[in-house]
Amino acid sequence: MKYLLSSFVLLFLSLSASGQFAIDVQGKGLANSTWLLNKNISDKGDSQDYAPAWGSSYGVAGNIYFGMTGVGIEFLYTTHNAAYTGIYSLNDVPTGNYTSNIKLQTIQIPLLLKFQSDKGAYIEIGPQLTNISSAQFDRSGELVGIGFEESKDVSDEYASSYISGVLGFGSKIAFGDLPLGMLLGIRLQYSFEDLMGVDGEGLSLGSDENPGFWYPTHEPTQAISGGLVVGLTYTIK
Repeated sequence: MKYLLSSFVLLFLSLSASGQFAIDVQGKGLANSTWLLNKNISDKGDSQDYAPAWGSSYGVAGNIYFGMTGVGIEFLYTTHNAAYTGIYSLNDVPTGNYTSNIKLQTIQIPLLLKFQSDKGAYIEIGPQLTNISSAQFDRSGELVGIGFEESKDVSDEYASSYISGVLGFGSKIAFGDLPLGMLLGIRLQYSFEDLMGVDGEGLSLGSDENPGFWYPTHEPTQAISGGLVVGLTYTIK
């Protein structure tokens, strides 16, 4: 991450030599489809299936543009959820089912290279540091006709932070001649590092150095999300 930050500083200095610049100050929110994917879970079949989950982000951003090219940094409070469903069986006879959810509370700091058009359309790409502040596992279901619920803190099972790649595009829609405008866009994120964590039944997925008891062959966990960006932007020229 220090290397990436240094690269962005050098890029900023080179762009600043081009002269004319503008500053965007933004408040934004994101509504995302969120997933935690792991090959060991994918191989479980009906006993553990992925289900759609939704998360959100909100925070502030600052961008500096030199002509049509700029750099930006954001600070976002984010909820990243993952959902699962499963069927219990004995000798291929169903005995129950469950649904579960993993909720990650994180702080995300993307550093983005940005390109914009005269009419406000933009493309953004860059790395993102995510710090995981907490992880909560919840499960409910029934087994041989008896209902159950489970809830536990699984923060210790997850990496404290990870790096993702971010790709986004959208448009800044100006309110007439005012410096204020609306921000609308789409953003995709994919983690490049192993989050580790737990599966859909709350069992540890382990790590490369210490594989989980139920998963002696470790597979990395990737965080994936994609969704809508909405916000307000104020431009200073």
